[in-house]
Amino acid sequence: LGHWNNIPIYLTTILTAVLVAGLILSAVLMSMRSGLLELFIFSMPLDPAWTLWRLFTYVAIGQVSFFTPFSILFFYWLSVGLETHLGRPKLGWLLALITLTSPLVSALWWWGFGLPSGAADNYMLMSGLLIAFATLYPNTEAWGWIPFKWVAFACIACGSLMLLADRNWLGISQLWASCAVAYACIFQLRETEYDDYVSPLAKLQRLFHKKPRFRVLPSARVDQRPVEAEETPGDVDAL
Repeated sequence: LGHWNNIPIYLTTILTAVLVAGLILSAVLMSMRSGLLELFIFSMPLDPAWTLWRLFTYVAIGQVSFFTPFSILFFYWLSVGLETHLGRPKLGWLLALITLTSPLVSALWWWGFGLPSGAADNYMLMSGLLIAFATLYPNTEAWGWIPFKWVAFACIACGSLMLLADRNWLGISQLWASCAVAYACIFQLRETEYDDYVSPLAKLQRLFHKKPRFRVLPSARVDQRPVEAEETPGDVDAL
């Protein structure tokens, strides 16, 4: 997007600043015991129903802790790596899809089981970005010796075990759904880079496309006339 003091400004730079501002706002509103904080947290049932911005703003809400700076730096590092390969538009779509996954899962739990649920932090977003980065750069070595795909596997496995210990089935479903969406998005985006790429819609149309029937065509006629031997100059001289 430009440069500032010879420092490149990515879309990730702006999004990181938004996350930091959201965490600061969260700390201020929590200290004031303000009910305005609820307007940025997603929950089901959605009340009032017109507060649709909460589908996105929940990722910027959370409690500040000792590990918050590391989380912000990790978000920036992962997103820059994805943005430099995919570009700004594709990164934006990827982040939007991962962000919408947790509210969608919460809505399914509410509609299917009648259980109130919600989402408020960037844990699932970070997990999805981790899987996306590991899918795009599976053999990139972390700390110079561990392939990043195994780092991602270990992190998601530990997160799943933590949620399992708390019997947080909603959290497990949100975690796995976010990882699945991130993997599917990167897999699809990588497929589009090949020259022989065929869209999923075209593949689906091929499955239901009626195959043409084969017809037996008559064989071509073969000329049965004898081939006359050509006279060579040597034969003429002999005569």
